[in-house]
Amino acid sequence: MTAAMPHAAPTPPARSMREWAIALAQSLGSVLLGLLLFLIVFGITLEEFGGDPPGGLLALTGIDFLIGSAMTISIGPLRFLRPGRAHSVIHLVIATAAGLSVWSLPAAGIALYRVGLRRRPPLDIAAVVLVVVASTASMLADAAIRGDREDVFILITLAVMAMAAMVPLLAGRVVGTRHELVASLRERAASADRERETAERARAAAEREAAALMRERDADAARVRAEERGALARDMHDSISHHLAAIAMHAGAMSYREDLPPEELRRTARTVRDAAQQANRELRTVLMTLRTTEGDAPLASAPTLSDIVERCREQGQDVELTWKGIRPEELAERERSLVVTLARILAEVTTNAAKHAPGMPLRITLAAADDRVLLTASNPLPTAGDPAPVSTGHGLIGVQEQARLLGGDSCRRRGQDTFEVEAWMPW
Repeated sequence: MTAAMPHAAPTPPARSMREWAIALAQSLGSVLLGLLLFLIVFGITLEEFGGDPPGGLLALTGIDFLIGSAMTISIGPLRFLRPGRAHSVIHLVIATAAGLSVWSLPAAGIALYRVGLRRRPPLDIAAVVLVVVASTASMLADAAIRGDREDVFILITLAVMAMAAMVPLLAGRVVGTRHELVASLRERAASADRERETAERARAAAEREAAALMRERDADAARVRAEERGALARDMHDSISHHLAAIAMHAGAMSYREDLPPEELRRTARTVRDAAQQANRELRTVLMTLRTTEGDAPLASAPTLSDIVERCREQGQDVELTWKGIRPEELAERERSLVVTLARILAEVTTNAAKHAPGMPLRITLAAADDRVLLTASNPLPTAGDPAPVSTGHGLIGVQEQARLLGGDSCRRRGQDTFEVEAWMPW
């Protein structure tokens, strides 16, 4: 077995030249500014003692030099230290050095600023306390060496040091708050972008689903139309066969009957001509349709309009058929395709009313005027509390297709309290 490989330490991020330049500028600036403060304070001390200060003050000056030079040189690279416990401890130590070393004051200011960036109240309080404690110890040692102790001056100096320490802390907190606010705004913007992308994907999916549903509905409508056309084609095929049989029979009689009188011969010829014209008209309609199946039985014995109405009444449906401008006998003498189509439309209308408006009266009018026959069906709409049955609309599509195949059309109208279907065909 192979020994488990230890987890590799995370690789520190590569620093850019700009970041190294900032770190170098912080160190160099702290060194130069701290050296200037150190020289000013040391010069004042030499002038105070006439160039011969006590040994204790020289020792304190040496400690100031050592601490200050170390802190100012290291403050720049410490900016690369990751936020955490070590980061806080090191910067608190540098801030404490401000009470012991004049040279380290610039570095301590930067350290306090970085502590303030973290926006932790305990760290801020600890930094101020450490600066005050270190300053107290330094001033007490200085007073002991000089031999004079002014408590009021020491207290004022400590208050000034505390206030001076709070300035970079507050500046760091303000900048840290701004950084957090900017990061929050960026996160909100990114979240809004993600939500917008999600909404766009959802909208695109909904559009694709709607398009698929529309294609499915179109396919269903096309299938219903094809079935209606096939049924009408079968019916007209039977009618054309009847006309062709009549033509063949009368033409055959004229071919072998030589004793027919001229009047009988002309009457037979007119019969052949009328049958041929009717067959030609119905053949033209057949060519517009497609016969889909071979085993379906034609509607050779299709019920009449009165039969359909009587059957609906027997089933408990309130149906009334009114004839205007035409009688049932006249309709029976018309083209068979027209009679069958009207019967199919009436059957579909009664079925639709029984399904969507059960118990409501259905009033049907068949009127012939000028060159067309018009079938109108009207029924009241059910009350709002009744559940609406599921409807595909295929029945009314079939009604329209049957009427159009004979050169007519159909429409439907929904009023406030009535529903009406109207279909017309050439008369």
